[in-house]
Amino acid sequence: MLKYIFKRLMAGVLTIIVLITVAFFMMHAMPGSPFTQSEQRDIPPEVLERMIASYGLDRPVFEQYLSYWNSLLHGDLGLSYKQANTSVNDIIETHFPVSARVGAVAVIVSLLIGIPLGLLAAVYRGRAIDMASMAFATIGISIPVFVISVLLMYLFANVLQWLPSYGLTSWRHYILPVACLSFNPIAYIARQTRSSMLDALEQDYVRTARAKGVSELLVVTKHALKNALTPVITYLGPLVAGLLTGSFVVERLFSVPGIGRYFVQSVSDRDYTMIMGIVIFFGIFVVICNLISDILLAIVDPRVKLSES
Repeated sequence: MLKYIFKRLMAGVLTIIVLITVAFFMMHAMPGSPFTQSEQRDIPPEVLERMIASYGLDRPVFEQYLSYWNSLLHGDLGLSYKQANTSVNDIIETHFPVSARVGAVAVIVSLLIGIPLGLLAAVYRGRAIDMASMAFATIGISIPVFVISVLLMYLFANVLQWLPSYGLTSWRHYILPVACLSFNPIAYIARQTRSSMLDALEQDYVRTARAKGVSELLVVTKHALKNALTPVITYLGPLVAGLLTGSFVVERLFSVPGIGRYFVQSVSDRDYTMIMGIVIFFGIFVVICNLISDILLAIVDPRVKLSES
C-alpha cells in the first residue's frame, strides 16, 4: 500500500511539474501582456513600461520561469496583476471554500440519486423504471451544463419565481447551482451503475448466493452492489475534483463567488499569476482526488492489487 501511494505521489509530482511548465510557457506565448488591454490604452507608454518592469515581465521568459519556481517553492503564488495588493493565495483561500461547499453538496446529491437510479434500472431491467431512468441518463449526458443551467434558471427563477437566480445567502440559493452541477454526474453514475450491476448479477457468486436461499435484497445490496460500484469509485476522483473546484459556467451564470469565475476572468484579463495559481491548485487537487479514488477502489475491490499497480 505505502509503495503504491509513494509511486502515485511521485507520478503526481511529475504531472504537476509538467503542467506548470507547459502552462507557463503557453501563457507567455500569447500576444500582448496584462498591461496592454483596452482599459490601459490611455496610460502613457512610459508608465506602462514601469508597470511591466515592476512585475519583471520585461525579463527573458526563462528567467521569469526560474523566478516563478523560486516563489512557488516558498508557497508564494504571487500578486494578482489586476487586483491591487491582492495575492493569489488570498483569493484561493477566500473563494475556494465557496466552490467547495456547493460542489460537496452536488457530489452528495449525485451519489444519492445516481446510484439508486442505476440500481433500480438494473434490478427492474426492461420495465418502465429502467426505460425512464435510462432516458433521463441519455438526456443528462447529452445536454451541456450551460443549457441545463439556462433552462432551470428560466423555469424556476423567471417563470415560476420559486428560487433565486444569484448569490448564496440562504439554502434556497444552493438549489439551482447544485441541480445544474449534479445533473450530468447523476446521469453518468446511473448509466455506469446499471451497466456494472447487470454484469454483477450474472456472476457465479450471485447465482451461488441465490441458490443458498439468500434473500434477493441481500443478494443485490451485499453481493452485487459492492462490485458494481467499482466504475463509480473510479469516476469519483475526477468528479469530486471538478465539482469542488467550481464550475466556470455555473458560477458565472448564478453569480456564485467561487474560484471558478475568477479563473475565467483571469484568462480574459491575461492575469498571469492568477492563471498559474489556479491551474496549479486545480492540478494538485485533481492528483490528490484521483489518488484517494484509487485507494478506495482497492479497498472495495480486493482483486485490485496495489503493490502490482
